[in-house]
Amino acid sequence: MEEELEKIMRETTEKETLEKVNDHLYLTKYQIDVLNRFSIPIQDMKDVRELLYYLSDIALDEEYDELEEVAREINDYYYYHEMRK
Repeated sequence: MEEELEKIMRETTEKETLEKVNDHLYLTKYQIDVLNRFSIPIQDMKDVRELLYYLSDIALDEEYDELEEVAREINDYYYYHEMRK
C-alpha cells in the first residue's frame, strides 16, 4: 500500500513539474502532452498570452474537454503569477 502511494505521488509530481518549452514559456509535462496531441505549435508561441489567444480560437466542444481544461489551467496560472503583480 505504501509503495503504491509513493508511486502515485511520484507520478503526480512528475506530471506537474514545469518544463521549459522555449525562452518565454513553461508548461507542465501533462499540458505539453495534451497540447502536442492536439498539434498545438507550442514551440512557436512567444509567450503565454499568445498561447492563450491561440487556444481561444479553437472551437472547444465536447471532443476537446481535455484541451479546454489545459487552457483553463494555463489561464489560471498566468492570471495568478503574471497579472496580479
